[in-house]
Amino acid sequence: MYNAERHITSVIESILSQDYQGEKEVIIVNDGSTDRSRDMIREFEAEGKIRVLDQPNQGAVLATNAGFKAARYTIICSVDSDVILHQDWLRKIIEELDDPAVGAVQGYYKTPSKISFWARMMGYDVEKRYDDISGKYVTQVCTGDTAYRRSALERTGLFDPAFVYGYDNDMSYRLQKAGYKLVFKRDALCDHYWKADYLSYVKQQYRSAYGRMQLIAKHKDKITGDSVSGLRMVLQAPLTLLSLMLVLIATGSSALGITSKLPLLLGLLVLGVLLIDRFVFTLAVLRKQKDLSVALLPLVHLIRNLVWSWALVVWVGRRLKNQS
Repeated sequence: MYNAERHITSVIESILSQDYQGEKEVIIVNDGSTDRSRDMIREFEAEGKIRVLDQPNQGAVLATNAGFKAARYTIICSVDSDVILHQDWLRKIIEELDDPAVGAVQGYYKTPSKISFWARMMGYDVEKRYDDISGKYVTQVCTGDTAYRRSALERTGLFDPAFVYGYDNDMSYRLQKAGYKLVFKRDALCDHYWKADYLSYVKQQYRSAYGRMQLIAKHKDKITGDSVSGLRMVLQAPLTLLSLMLVLIATGSSALGITSKLPLLLGLLVLGVLLIDRFVFTLAVLRKQKDLSVALLPLVHLIRNLVWSWALVVWVGRRLKNQS
């Protein structure tokens, strides 16, 4: 929990109201919140419904690790402070962990209706990628609504603090290398209240893209992505960057009196392929969501791709600097 006053009460209530009949505990890691979050959970704490760990602000990775270290049971669930679980979420998740070969199980993020445009676009995007997953076994689960087997974490170690974003992917890859299966439980539902405004969206996309570069550097076999963000997603940034570079080359050549139109045509061709792909993606989202604002999704993804491209440039620049 970090500055989560908008949803934290509903998040805790959704956890406490789970219809799972087994023993459970609820641990809130307060990562140095400066808003009203800490005060809002004091009543739950006073009634003994939750245990609170307070720490200075250190980021999501160390906060998650602190909670996992404090947990007492053999299954540890990670729930973000903007994720509201449906009542049967835990019961359905636990069913999959009857198989000792399963190391982690994630539920399905649903997009609430009464959220901002940018939050809906983010949610619809993720839902579409979830819907494209075939079967229940996946190669990536995220920390937002996932249950982990403690014994699996004891073999792999906790989350890597070198990551700001992508630490859940890193954990997923390590679990699989240790021999565990990951399950996507599509009927274990929760509502995810994504960041609400344009600036938050841009920041999240930049960090996500930068984290992806870190992941590829550490797990080179994942250069084509995973079950949630596959090759179709991974190629968005480099192809956008290639298109921009070709257009810039064409502009520079024209200024120097070079009349070849090949760079410009290639740049426009690459951009056209990207736009066609995004329109196809958008049509599928529109069919499901029945929300006319989805028509703007290609524009949103164009902005996202530019942000991802910038993250790629920054990451490559830092790598080259560190190697020199």
